[in-house]
Amino acid sequence: MKKCYALILILLFCAALLNAQQQPIQRPHLIKLSLNAEEFQSLVAIKFQFATKLVKDTAFVIVSDTELDFLKERGFPLTKIMSSPEEIDLFKRALYGKKMKLHPAYHTYAEILDQVKSYTEEFPDLILMRKIGSTAQDKRDIFAVKISKNVHQDEDEPAILFSGAIHSNEVAGVEICMALMNHLLSNYSKDPEVKKWVDNNEIWIIPVVNVDGHHIVAQGIDPRQRKNTRDTNKDGRFDYPDGIDLNRNFDFNWAHGGSGDPLNQRYRGEYPFSEAEARAFRDLALERRFLIAVTFHSQGEVIFYPWTWRGRKAPDDKLLTRLANGLAGSIKKLDSDSTYVAHYGAATVGQTYPWLYGELGTFDFIVETGRGRYIFPPDELAAIVESNLNGAYFALNLMAGPGITGHIRDAETGEPLEAEVWLPDIDSEDVKRRNSDPRFGRFYRLLEPGSYRIIVMKQGYRPKIFKDVEVTAKGWQQLEVHLEKFS
Repeated sequence: MKKCYALILILLFCAALLNAQQQPIQRPHLIKLSLNAEEFQSLVAIKFQFATKLVKDTAFVIVSDTELDFLKERGFPLTKIMSSPEEIDLFKRALYGKKMKLHPAYHTYAEILDQVKSYTEEFPDLILMRKIGSTAQDKRDIFAVKISKNVHQDEDEPAILFSGAIHSNEVAGVEICMALMNHLLSNYSKDPEVKKWVDNNEIWIIPVVNVDGHHIVAQGIDPRQRKNTRDTNKDGRFDYPDGIDLNRNFDFNWAHGGSGDPLNQRYRGEYPFSEAEARAFRDLALERRFLIAVTFHSQGEVIFYPWTWRGRKAPDDKLLTRLANGLAGSIKKLDSDSTYVAHYGAATVGQTYPWLYGELGTFDFIVETGRGRYIFPPDELAAIVESNLNGAYFALNLMAGPGITGHIRDAETGEPLEAEVWLPDIDSEDVKRRNSDPRFGRFYRLLEPGSYRIIVMKQGYRPKIFKDVEVTAKGWQQLEVHLEKFS
């Protein structure tokens, strides 16, 4: 029935187009359209230009005179919002609202930096701001924030990462990051749970990964800008849809993800890690070896996690699925008492979560915040931030295990070693072997309770095999390893 309905719509619309003048389509009207999910998908199939997704059976759509007549003739309930010869004005009205600029409930990048600097003055022993890179196009600095007890010391602690706006129009994630920062700092001295998180972990936050793209959105230039601002059409200036999708630029099955078309919204770039923003993210991850990462996106109220790969699941599938469902269940949806849902993500996309998991063993969860749009009205934004903070707290509690941790050292000198920590009954060749941190020789591995066989190896050293290492339901099982060199 759905296919039949869609076919009828397509035929009717094609007939309407044949009666129109054959010239480039001009779409000067923004309308608010009432329709159901089947009708929405049918109009998408015949290339109607929706500015938003479907929310509560309504959506904003930008239409030509012919398309408007077609909708009226078909009896769709609609409200005309505005007309303009400049299509960008229609998108601004649909996505920003009546004032056609980003609401001040959202931070600009300058406001973010000012707020973080204020925090470093108020809480100098708990927070530091660190430059992790600069953008290639507009030379803006990319900053990360570290929150931890003794924050200026490089301590032997597990690390977690929260990040926002790798897609620059998905700005709710920025506000969740800022709210999390505020909660951790303002409650450290009065909330025992917050104190535990901060005392026992390195908490890293990158509020804005895509700094140049975020500037385009935050300054009211173009609310559609998803990618960075690389001049991909090579006309010597920035214009939409210039840019590279930073979340298709990671070096894990890069060639199979996104698009090779420079004008496509998911253009992956000319080669993996071609973009300074993706390299900044990568380099911090390689240095800190995050145990958990939460990457905020919009929209859909779902969690994506590693992975389904041509029918194969991730080596840690059972644990990843349980944690993803727990994270999703901790975040309430915007318009109901139900919660987000967890879905497998693909492994062949060149995104953060396959790279972090496949390369480093980091459990990265993609949180698609909100529903129906990428820029939310301020009342919806506040509710989205509040509910997603609960998800952040859930993730922070995962840092306590259970699993196995320990150090790998040279048996003679006691120096820390970077060595492979291999669980042959779990790990597969789909992922890179997990390694200890060269700074401390420390390794962490989140695991389900049970008994595990572990092999520790490093070139030039005798391997060590540990049989029946028991992981209990709570906490970390300690395993100290001293490797002897071959004589």
